[in-house]
Amino acid sequence: MKLRNLYAGTALALLIVSAGPSWSQDTAQAEAEAQAVTREQVEESVTAETDSQLADKRTAVIQEAVDALHETNAAIAAIEKGDIDAAIAALALATGKLETVVAREPDLALAPVRIDHITYDVLGSVEAVRELGKQIEDLVDDGKFQEARPLLSGFASEVVIRTTSLPLATYPDAILAATALLDDGKTDEAMTVLNAALSTQVVTDTVVALPPLRAVAMIEKAKALLNDDGEAANDKAATEDKAATEDKAATEDKAATEDADLTAADYVEAARQELKIAEALGYGRESDFEDLHEALDELDRQIEAQEDTGGIFETIATRFEELRTRIFN
Repeated sequence: MKLRNLYAGTALALLIVSAGPSWSQDTAQAEAEAQAVTREQVEESVTAETDSQLADKRTAVIQEAVDALHETNAAIAAIEKGDIDAAIAALALATGKLETVVAREPDLALAPVRIDHITYDVLGSVEAVRELGKQIEDLVDDGKFQEARPLLSGFASEVVIRTTSLPLATYPDAILAATALLDDGKTDEAMTVLNAALSTQVVTDTVVALPPLRAVAMIEKAKALLNDDGEAANDKAATEDKAATEDKAATEDKAATEDADLTAADYVEAARQELKIAEALGYGRESDFEDLHEALDELDRQIEAQEDTGGIFETIATRFEELRTRIFN
């Protein structure tokens, strides 16, 4: 189930009105809308990437651990009903499941049982994002933490992949301890141990920042458009049959691009704005993005001069990978 942070809509309004007299609201609105149009063209690609990362996480879920958690809850329900035999039976099943996990992977510290994800997205122009960041910073500097908290909670553009796991160093022992207590007739103590065990589940978050993902997808769009233009110039005799044999996804992407009436230069500029938004949101410092901005500037120059852009796209891909490793790995 995909959960979208409900604050995102409010954040959009805040970004537009908080820019102040130094930045025209009309300009901020126009920039935000233009960026939204470009984002729409790469949304499918960005979603596919985040879905792929989610799928990787879901494959790590260990079914035996899930079953052990289920049996723990079943034991608690049985104790509440006064059915101690059923509770002991459920805990025996949980113990067996956990023993299987430990036997299979003796060095495993955390056994994943659940994967959730939440999407946060701040919408607005680069200047508006910066203004909101400055507003948050001023509130924190003034000690107005409660006023800053609702602004900061939505000040993000990311998918958070949340993994809940059972700690194998302690959870199996807790199940055995609760079983022994039930055998001794100490149901209240057993219930306390089981509830405490459930509270020890470990939650870890993996953050996937959206602006860099979008920037990568936008550069791919620019590259595809430039390749299409080059092929047309080099092979004017190409027939309509060629379009019919192209990859279906590429054809749909090109149609979507034509509908938006966007050029390669438009996509490069949109990618540049995404990087500035990433910086404004605190996903890195200005120095972290310098190499990429220089590469994008060179791409702009080559596009304007109608030069071959093959080499610069390889450089940009390398710069993005370096950024990923340096900040988001």
